[in-house]
Amino acid sequence: MPAPDPQIILEALSHGATGDHQRGLDMLQPMVDAGPRSTFALLGSLAEMASKEARDTYGPDTFYGMAVETPDGRASADVLPPPVRFATQFITAWANRDQDTAHALFLAAAKSAEQNGTDELSDGITAVYAMAAVAAEHVVLEQRRLREEGDIR
Repeated sequence: MPAPDPQIILEALSHGATGDHQRGLDMLQPMVDAGPRSTFALLGSLAEMASKEARDTYGPDTFYGMAVETPDGRASADVLPPPVRFATQFITAWANRDQDTAHALFLAAAKSAEQNGTDELSDGITAVYAMAAVAAEHVVLEQRRLREEGDIR
């Protein structure tokens, strides 16, 4: 199975970065329709984007965790809506280069969605995409800022 086309993923993220999430998601749908391997590869690509700034800032030897803040203080990830919990756990596992955990999270969401007839996996994919689109938007804004300051061309 060929890997998902990175150009399509980048174009989909560019739509998300400009606020057109539905168009970006529509572009990614054929990768999801191609099956679980393609979907997992897509999620990995999106997680790369979502975690890029942290990985660039802190380096390859950093271990990433999840901190959930509530008005009352810190809380468990269990307080997050399921799609957001999946997305944050998947992206964190991916940033830690823990492919086994990322794969287990994916399989659990896929199995639950299939057994229960829910949108759990598609909602999780949408949440990972949304987080990657925000990260892409941040990269674009940072590049623009640097260009305006004359730091890059």
